[in-house]
This record gives sequence, C-alpha cells and structure tokens, in this order.
Amino acid sequence: MRTFIAIELPEEIKAEIAALQDELRRARAEVSWTKPENIHLTLKFLGEVEEQSVDRVTKACVEAARTATPFPLNVEEFGAFPSANHPRVLWVGLGGGVEEARRLQSELDERLAGIGFEKDARAFSPHLTIGRVKSPKGAKALFSRARAYPLPALSFTIREIVVMRSQLHPAGARYTPLAKAKLSDA
Repeated sequence: MRTFIAIELPEEIKAEIAALQDELRRARAEVSWTKPENIHLTLKFLGEVEEQSVDRVTKACVEAARTATPFPLNVEEFGAFPSANHPRVLWVGLGGGVEEARRLQSELDERLAGIGFEKDARAFSPHLTIGRVKSPKGAKALFSRARAYPLPALSFTIREIVVMRSQLHPAGARYTPLAKAKLSDA
C-alpha cells in the first residue's frame, strides 16, 4: 500500500488554504488543486509498503516522536517549486518551529533507514502542497493574485505524527490514517 508519514492540519488552517485556492483559481491557470481535506505536512513519503511492514513503520514513528516535544508552526507565505518563473508545485510555506520540524523529520528519516527505507536525498523544506501546475499558462496571473492575497497569520501546535495510507482514485487521492504517534510531553 502507498504510505507516507505526515502531520495533519487543524480544520481552520485547511479552511484558510481553501480560501486562498479559491482566490487563485480566478487566475484561470492550469492547476490541479489539492483538495483542502487532503492538505497536510509530509514528513516522509515511503511509497509502496507491504502490509506486514506497517507495524515496523509505526514503531519507528513512535520512537522518533518520543524524541520531540510539541512545537508550533505557522502559515507564512505562498511559493512554488522549483521557482515562480517555472512553477510545478504550488505551496504554502511554514515558519515558527521549523528547526523542531527538521529535527523530527531527520530523526524519523534515521529510524526508517534502520528498517530499510532510503533516506531522503533532499533537505526537508516544511511546506503544504496546495496544487500542481499542469502548464505555465496563467502562471503570471496566479502569482499576481497570490502576492495580493492577505494570507492570515495562523499558528498551530504539532502534537503527533500520522502513518497515512494513500489510495489513488480518478477523483483524487484518499488518505486513511493507519496509526498515530504522539510527541513526548516531557
């Protein structure tokens, strides 16, 4: 089963991102928008995982989560990978406890490498994917709208990580939580 490790977002964050997406849709750019209910912070994409391996993945997540205490993140900016001039992925960037998020992701990467998953080659950049650009048509108008949009200062506290199953369907991906690992209270 397709599996990844994520941080789920509070509904109010998803609602604000949905409002941003609605505004950006007016640019009529060719974008496949992420459904607001599917927006999350990916810590590690695992790909296909055998069902019998999910327990080992969960154990690695629990061990990694124990090394971190709850920390805040806040919504900060709109951007694109690889760049605004050549956008392929549209994102909302996160600030606040970014170093804590990086440490947690690094610990998770290390624990998962210990059970056979390849470490991430790229540095972790905390962001929320909100859309994938299908063609450059309308990208300039999209970024013009994004710059003018007053993204509210929103903050939330990370208290757990989630092992998530991803099922691909013609109407879009469906995510199902398989297990949760709480961060340490210490």
